[in-house]
Amino acid sequence: MNQRRYDRVRVEYSASFSGRSYRAPGVVLNLSMFGCRARAAFLVNPDEYLGLLIHIPGSEHPLYVARAEVRWLEGEEVGMEFIHMELADRQRLSALIRAIEGVPEQKEDKGSSS
Repeated sequence: MNQRRYDRVRVEYSASFSGRSYRAPGVVLNLSMFGCRARAAFLVNPDEYLGLLIHIPGSEHPLYVARAEVRWLEGEEVGMEFIHMELADRQRLSALIRAIEGVPEQKEDKGSSS
């Protein structure tokens, strides 16, 4: 059984994919800290590397995944693992997933004894 290290959250965000010789639109259907499922109307191959811009509603700048590896294909859907993201984008992704899951920001204070 293939187990993921992180759960994925359901989304529907427009995205731009870039390969060696193309740019194409698509839709991200779910996200985790280390990958996503997307719908793409263009041909990709397993083990191909793509760049990815994920357009988050209400956000001025898209999330940028510099390098994502195609892990599987199923019709027009593709599963990708995020291989390289800048730290700031990784932190934005983490905050976005926490917000979708309804998890409050973690605080250092674990409780005080009064």
